[in-house]
This record gives sequence, C-alpha cells and structure tokens, in this order.
Amino acid sequence: HYFIQSNLRIGSEMTGEEASVPSAVEVAKNHFDEGRYSECISTLTANAPASSLGTKVHLNLILCEYLKRGPDQDLECLLENFQVLESKMNKDAEDDEVDEVEKAVLLYNIALVHYQTKNYDKAVVILEKLFKLIEPLEEGLAYKICFLLVECYLSTYQTEGAAMVVYYLDKQMAAKSGESGDTPVQNEMHKARMHQYKTRLFAQQKCLKACKREIKNVLSVCGTTASSLFLKSEFEYLRNNFKKSCKLLNSAPKTCPSKEHIPTLYYNNFGCMHFKMQKYNLGVLYMSQALEANTEAVKAAPQGCNSTMYSLNHHYQILYNYGILLLHAGQPKAAFNCLTQAVTVYSRNPRLWLRIAECAIGVVKQSADSAQIQSCKSNTVKAIVGSGVYRKTILNTSNQSHPKQRSAELSKTPTPSLIYAALCLNNALDLLPVPDAANSSPVSALPAPPLKDTSKLRASVLCNLAYVWLGMGDPLQALQPAQELLNLKSAPPSLRLLGSVYAAEALILLNRSNEATSCLAPEFIESIIEQNAWQNKVNEEGGGSGSSSPDTGKLPGTQEQQTREIHNTIILNSVALYCMKRDLNRAKRILAQHLSTLKEDEVPPQATMLLVYIELRQGNTEDALNILKERQINLPNLST
Repeated sequence: HYFIQSNLRIGSEMTGEEASVPSAVEVAKNHFDEGRYSECISTLTANAPASSLGTKVHLNLILCEYLKRGPDQDLECLLENFQVLESKMNKDAEDDEVDEVEKAVLLYNIALVHYQTKNYDKAVVILEKLFKLIEPLEEGLAYKICFLLVECYLSTYQTEGAAMVVYYLDKQMAAKSGESGDTPVQNEMHKARMHQYKTRLFAQQKCLKACKREIKNVLSVCGTTASSLFLKSEFEYLRNNFKKSCKLLNSAPKTCPSKEHIPTLYYNNFGCMHFKMQKYNLGVLYMSQALEANTEAVKAAPQGCNSTMYSLNHHYQILYNYGILLLHAGQPKAAFNCLTQAVTVYSRNPRLWLRIAECAIGVVKQSADSAQIQSCKSNTVKAIVGSGVYRKTILNTSNQSHPKQRSAELSKTPTPSLIYAALCLNNALDLLPVPDAANSSPVSALPAPPLKDTSKLRASVLCNLAYVWLGMGDPLQALQPAQELLNLKSAPPSLRLLGSVYAAEALILLNRSNEATSCLAPEFIESIIEQNAWQNKVNEEGGGSGSSSPDTGKLPGTQEQQTREIHNTIILNSVALYCMKRDLNRAKRILAQHLSTLKEDEVPPQATMLLVYIELRQGNTEDALNILKERQINLPNLST
C-alpha cells in the first residue's frame, strides 16, 4: 500500500538568492524524513511570504500539517484541503494557463486518498486522466501513478484496464533496462511488484497456466514471503486443491512488509475455503476469528497515520463473507444482521440484496410464532361476515403494510420480515439490466467479481419475489414475477418449475383456475424437464475441457434431485386442480401416468391419497380400500 507522498522542493516562483534554494530543499527534506514536521513547515515558509509560494510547496505544507496533528486527523480532512488547493489552481488557470503536469502530483495524492478510503471509482477517474499525460511526468511519479492505477483496477476487477497498464509498464521497464536511471534495488522492487500484479491479473481472468508461470517468477524474485505464499495459496484455491492451499497458508510468515495484518487475511481465506468445501459451520468459526483479528489490527494501527488504519480495515468485506457463511449454515437471523451492515457499503450489489431477502425469508420460515407469520399477511381483508350465500368480505380502506408505503420506516430499522424481503428484491431488480438488452455491460457486485450473465440471478430474484408476495397474501402482485419467470427462457429449469407452481397458486387464489391449468399442464412441465436434461448434457460435455470454475462437485446432482421433487409436486398439484374442477377422469389419467414412471418406494403418500380421493368420488369404495391396504399409509404422519 502506498503512503501520501510528494516531491519536497521549493517552487521556482520563490524569491531569494538562487544559492540558498538547494540548501532549503535539502533541509526541508531531511526534516520531513525524520518526522520533524514543524521544522519542515518553518523551512518551507522561511524564504518567502505565503502568497508567493508555489502549488507544490502548498501541497507539501498540507501534508506536513496533516502529519503534524497526529492520529486525531482524518483522511477526509486531508482530502478537503487537497480539493481546496485544486480549485485554487483551476481558478488560476482561467487567468494564466496552468500546466497539467504541475497538477499531476496533487491529483495523484487526491487519487491516493480515494484509494486509501476505498473509493476506487473516484480514484480510477483521476488516475486515467493522469495516465494520458504519463509521458512528460517524472519517472518516479509515473511509476507510482501506474502502480496505483493497476491496484485500483484489480480492486474493482477491471481486468482489461489492468492488463493495458501492465503491458505499458512492461514496455517501459524493458526499454529502460539498459539505462542506469534506477538503482538495482528499485529495479528489483519494480520487477517483484510487476510479477505480483500479473499473478493477480491472471487469477482474476482464470488463466491458470499463465498464473502458475507468474507464481514461479514471484517466488524466484521475492522468495517465500507472506505475499508470495498467499498468491500461491489463491492459485491452489482456484484449482479446488484446498488441502495444498491450507498447507501454504499455514507455512506463510506471520508478518508482511506491506504492513498487512496476516491473521485477518489468514482466517478470512480459511473461511472462504471451508465455504467451497461446504463445511459452513467451520467457515463461520474462521470468519468470526477474522472479524476479531481485523478489529485488533485497526486498534493497533500506528499512531499518526490514518492511511495505515484504512488499508488494514477489511471490516465490510469480512462482514459480507461472514453473512454468506451464516446463511448457508442455517443461521439466517445472524446472517441478516451482518449483510444489512455490509449493504451500507456495497449498495450497488444486486446479489447482496437477494441474499438479505433470503435471510429475511429464512427467519420467517424458522419462526414458530404463528402470530408473526399472520402479521406478514396482507391486511387487504378486514373481516368476513355471514355464511353461505350471505357471506360478505369487508375490505380495508387503506393498506398500511404495503412495502412501498413502509419503505422509509423499514430502511431506518431493517427487520427480517417478508415486507422487508420484498423491498430488497425490488432493489435487486432495479440494479439488474433489462433482459436481452443489447450491449449490456457487466453489473458491479463488489466485493465479488462483476456479473457478466445476470439471467440466473434475475430468475432467482423473481422466484423469491413471487414466493414473498404469496406469503403476504397478495396473489395479484405474485402473479407478475411468476409469469415473468416463466417467460425467461434462460432461467434454470428448477426455477421455472417453481415459477409454474407459484403462478398456478396465484391464479387459483384469483379464481382463474382455467389459466392455472396451463401452468400445470404435463406437456409444459415435460418441456422444462427436457430443457434441464439438455443443459446437464451440455455441462457434462464441457466439463472435461479443464474448466477452472470452482462451482463443481455435488451441485449438479443436487439440482437434478431438486428438479425431480419439484416435478412430482407440480404433477400432484395439477391432479388436485382437476379434482377441484371436478374433471375426475382427467385427474385420474394424469396421476396414473405419473405413478407408472415411479418406483414403489418413490411414490409419495400424497399421490396415494389423491388416488383414494378420486376413487371415492367416483363411488369405487372397494378400490379405494384395496389401495389403502396395498400401500399401508401411516395417516398420522401425513402433512396437511
């Protein structure tokens, strides 16, 4: 990580004898290096009044004042002073043209403050402007600008921009290799940093062969330092070689020259590996230790240097990882608390909004309090009076529980409820691009890589949204996302099957049973199943090409089993729908056809009871008794 730096030298605008200028520069530089900032300020201002000082001297004075005041000063105050100086320079440029090269040091420091405070987008805008003026700049400053730009690109997963700057640096270093401008130590530092950047770049691009080659270069130049071993551990992590990755982390030194807090990174990486190994509870343990280690690192940051504290603080990244692990470990309430804190920083991440909604749904499902579940229902219906043909429904004049009306209240105090889940899901939809939009750019998902294909994420959001609206007793609102999910051809088949169930349920509640029949038609369901089989076949054929995707293992089998269960549920719902419509012959035919495809131990008890019901309705009492005797159903265990 970089620290705020500037060239400490007196500007040519200063008055006085020319012979005294070099001595003043050297004295001020010595005072600055020794940490005697008051003497440095005195030296800088001794030879001229403040009005005649150059912009570079003003910049150095701001830096010295910031360091002089110690740990009470925040980087935001330093940024404000830099911006005041920048506005002054822009104002002077209206009268007399200011060379852009003169502003380079100031703009670099502004970008550096943005980087330290993790405002990477603002830093990239400034650094890209400086990169266009890189040729006339001093060599040391040019290297710093390029290195910082690569850091910002890699921190935001902009691999194309990072590759461009790395290529430029390679050319410059190759051209200057024969010259004697830099010392051998500086050359070695630049080489080591370049190899590390290339390793991180290839890792983000999933170019594992090139990444392996660069890791060898890193180890040969840097040795077995903490940074090089962490890079090699990440490489093994991408190859799903978790045992070797753990071994490399355990062998890494406990200190790092870049002042990173090793225990924080160590526990975080172990938590991520256990997540990939589907050992979620162990991952939760490691991530909680990472959070504690991060807190200790921030408290133990060197006094008088808030930039170090900012660079050490990975609080929100760890909270994000911690929340995801808690959600997978079956602790949705704790996950909800973590992710609602993380979303204050990563509010542009649609997948994070989806995870928060899933946490809220999980809390409601785990709740054993029926009153809480009833409170999630819509308050559209106030009461029902009378019976039979005299039965009447009394509606509320206003619905205060509607999410759009309570959004301001819920945003202040997030609570894990279905109403808040609906708000989060709507936020996720707003952040996602329109389906099939031409030239749609990747969606930012920091702290994770950007999302290039958002169709699956959109399908998950729509599926959850339909479920939430049904849970709140609003079938009309649930019907829209369910139908949109059914029309989304690129959605996973399992989610489209769920969409058909939710759409049918919403239509039945709206007394549109004829339309619900089309959603549960066997032909429609079979087409989705065939699509799922075709996708699985394509995935199997592409799986042997050395793909580096980490999402391999037991997931395809689990998804296939879930799809089969959803298919069985849909068929049974279709049969029940035909029974409601009193089309018993068609219901019996569909059920018999479905049971013929199942083994004896795979027949669900609900299917048997539906068959018994149909036989009883048709007056076949003996057949119904024979079915009950053959299947030996344990009636008390049936779910209602």
